[in-house]
Amino acid sequence: MNSNDKKQLLAPLMDRLLNDSKTSSYARPQAVIAQIRESVRRDLESLFNTRSCTHSPARQYTHLQKSLLNFGLPDLSTINFSSKDDRKNFCNQVEAVIKHYEPRVKSAKVSIGDKVDVEDPTIRFRVEAVLHVSPSEETIVFDSAFNPISHAVDISEIS
Repeated sequence: MNSNDKKQLLAPLMDRLLNDSKTSSYARPQAVIAQIRESVRRDLESLFNTRSCTHSPARQYTHLQKSLLNFGLPDLSTINFSSKDDRKNFCNQVEAVIKHYEPRVKSAKVSIGDKVDVEDPTIRFRVEAVLHVSPSEETIVFDSAFNPISHAVDISEIS
């Protein structure tokens, strides 16, 4: 690439392919960033709603540890969210999964509340991430809610 060439910010490929409008709003950088943010939110929600393989591959198959076989989170119904250590372990697991399976995120910090509400079984956690949106970086914050009855995770971006 020539050093005089301008780097152009592009929306995610699938969003560009599925765009019905003839006049693209992707020419505006803010629209592209909004598309990328929504794409990351949607992909993280899919990642969090997928359960990884329950059996670890044998140690000699180290390349399988980070393959698509382990895509997703572990079974969340086995986590004791009333335990401080388990909540911290959960946050570390979520951070590791994001780091491995979401290349657009440069860094992620996951936090969870200290108390569990006995009347509302929903487990709420926050994901603060830095997106690598060349040529700059974007900070993005998601509030996430795990419903222990349906085992679904919903994610919404905090503006």
